[in-house]
Amino acid sequence: MKKLGLYIHIPFCDKICNYCDFTAFQGANSKIEEYVEALNKEIELKGNKDFLIDSIFIGGGTPSFIDGEYIFKILEKVRENFIVLDNIEISIETNPKTFDKKKLEYYKKAKINRVSIGVQSFNDKILKELGRNHNSKEALESIELVKKIGFDINLDLIFGYQSQTIEDILYDLEMVKKINPEHISYYALIIEEKTKFKALQNAGKLNFLDEETERKMYHLIVEKLEKIGLKQYEVSNFSKIGKESVHNKKYWNCKEYLGLGISAHSYLKDERFSNTVDFAKYIKELQKGNIPVDFREKLDISTKKFEYIIMNMRLKDGFLISDYNRLFESDFLEENKKVVERGLENNVVEIKDGRIYFTKKGFDIMDSFFVDIC
Repeated sequence: MKKLGLYIHIPFCDKICNYCDFTAFQGANSKIEEYVEALNKEIELKGNKDFLIDSIFIGGGTPSFIDGEYIFKILEKVRENFIVLDNIEISIETNPKTFDKKKLEYYKKAKINRVSIGVQSFNDKILKELGRNHNSKEALESIELVKKIGFDINLDLIFGYQSQTIEDILYDLEMVKKINPEHISYYALIIEEKTKFKALQNAGKLNFLDEETERKMYHLIVEKLEKIGLKQYEVSNFSKIGKESVHNKKYWNCKEYLGLGISAHSYLKDERFSNTVDFAKYIKELQKGNIPVDFREKLDISTKKFEYIIMNMRLKDGFLISDYNRLFESDFLEENKKVVERGLENNVVEIKDGRIYFTKKGFDIMDSFFVDIC
């Protein structure tokens, strides 16, 4: 039986952040019950016991914004309609202030074992400018509660904001050291279309941090996290040994996964497909017994090869060339001879023990390497 990751989207938030472009709704509390009913219907329609579910990730939005009982019932519905392996990684995204002891106890009951907390910064000024709805004190209180109940913790943090300084990064890293989480996701700020930050940028009121400072921040983050036992295993992700995100590695390894919920994406049987982003349509289609898929794309061999390379090369260990050759019945080094030779000459990539991976320099300029890939 084939193993499959499961992604579940909960699109509700107490506040939409200034940088967020995910499908999320603020002030839609009255729609939560209706949405959960539709989501459970989708679980029934997509249910398939020919697959073994070996990871579950509940994202958003802010899944911890809704009642813990809803999360419990959603996962019960999943177990009724899929074969869920025992003791798998089940993660839920949360924001400080959006959960309490009662919600966490529901998560435990639902066998969730990993809580991802969107802290972003421990600087109250930066939090306010990012549009976050919590302060550093509230973040620390929420983290302490999660630790007390007994979950693995991931902290989401952001660097590269225009008013952020090296001193701010050092302070955040010192707080991480004290918290001692199992995992850190430390993302460079990207200003996306249709966000408040994009509107501010277009109005000339927001700029990117200069590239030199951003790279200095990134190298500092990698160095300091490594020193406290959080090893880099992907461009933006760090963990204690054995605590890498099982679910997210599915994406980077181009493994199959199924998405549930509004706007959720799936990759299955060489096909990428996604649900509608229209809330009313999502509800209406499921009430009629229809799966609300709005987009489908069959991946050809060249697309699959390209995505395999760019996703796997996000990992610090890259990929085994023999795995690529076996999967695609081809010769990676022959197909990409010039770009690999140039990468080796310029110390952008290395090949060791049959693996190709980026050097420290390569991680800084990885996009230029991908431009010339098959």
